[in-house]
Amino acid sequence: MGTWGRISRTQVAPGRWFADTRYRGHDGVTRRVRRYTPEGAADRTGAAAERALIEALTEMSATVGGGDLRADSTVTALWAQYRAELVAKDRAPRTLDRYADVAAYITAGMGGLRLREVSTQRVEALIREVEREHGSANAKTTRSVLSGMWSMACRLGAAPSNPVSDTQQPTTTTKKKQSLSTEQLRRVLEDVRTSEVPCPPVVRGEQQEARYEVPTLAQYCARADLVDIVTMFSATGVRMSELLGIEWAGVDFTERVVRIDGKVVRHRGVGLVRVARDDDPKNTKRTLALPDYAITMLRSRKLSQVPNPRGLVFASSAGTLRDPDALNKQWRRVRTALGLDWVTGHTFRRTVASVLDEEKLSARVTADQLGHSRPSETMDRYMARGTVRHEVAAILDAAVKVESKWRVGDPDGDADAV
Repeated sequence: MGTWGRISRTQVAPGRWFADTRYRGHDGVTRRVRRYTPEGAADRTGAAAERALIEALTEMSATVGGGDLRADSTVTALWAQYRAELVAKDRAPRTLDRYADVAAYITAGMGGLRLREVSTQRVEALIREVEREHGSANAKTTRSVLSGMWSMACRLGAAPSNPVSDTQQPTTTTKKKQSLSTEQLRRVLEDVRTSEVPCPPVVRGEQQEARYEVPTLAQYCARADLVDIVTMFSATGVRMSELLGIEWAGVDFTERVVRIDGKVVRHRGVGLVRVARDDDPKNTKRTLALPDYAITMLRSRKLSQVPNPRGLVFASSAGTLRDPDALNKQWRRVRTALGLDWVTGHTFRRTVASVLDEEKLSARVTADQLGHSRPSETMDRYMARGTVRHEVAAILDAAVKVESKWRVGDPDGDADAV
């Protein structure tokens, strides 16, 4: 298939010829293909008509059954078709947005090249340029997207091989992943409630001189509704997007558990949405036992919170979905004031994992708590998953030892009070 036979030339007028042959397409059907001398070409022997025919046949042979991707297609066209395939496979909007970001580097660097013109050397040069200009994380994603694009091109017959396969992985600087000690964790939980240190604005990691009275750290945390959020981070180790997706319907005060079944993300062109996907490896649906200090906080919050239409535990001041990016900026201001620039929302996840590890709990228990879908193949095969771990709540309670008396409301109230 994709082949043709002997080409014949026929003169139809002085300087005007057509060349034709029988061509067997990718659909298995043999048909006659004809091309005439291009307009304006001087063609005494019919050679120009034959060249036009061969160009057409070459393009047809590179076309895959019914598709429009060819060896002469541009890299920009390949990206468009690859993205369409990702959409058809129902990839998460967040993933599509991320891929679109790095696709801008790809199309800017080689978008006009034909697929047959792209070599491993060209791809390597592009990846290095992205790494140099935009960092290793973007370079790694760029390489991943390019690999997926050419994998599709190879599968559809538009490219003979994948030029990305032999490129080197972008270099990565491995930073030491830190977690808070139990003493540091207690200190943070206390400071967000009581610290009198100034908490000025932060721009590009540096505190800025304010034109107004700078609030104390405790005042800022209260105004920005960060105290309860930090408390919940320490009590669960969930991701920031998951924490903002918690609904009151998922909090069971009787069983002392919380259901993690959605996350808040920003979709380009749509805005903030709460999503829940069964196939999302970064939002594994699970039920977590809560330590006493988290239950105390949630009871008080439910009593004092103005109800919001979505029933969110951690809604914005307007009662809508809270923006994870805005929350990150608010926390950056707090951690800078605390002198803990390295403490991100993810640090609380590592801290919870460290606390459980120090107590000699298995990796399986930690995986259930953090929502890791595959701690290991062996554990997946031989150990049960999704168990509510009340021992986690007890360990976190003992580690933090937060006195409930600082909370507003009745610290001794039972679950029926909510």
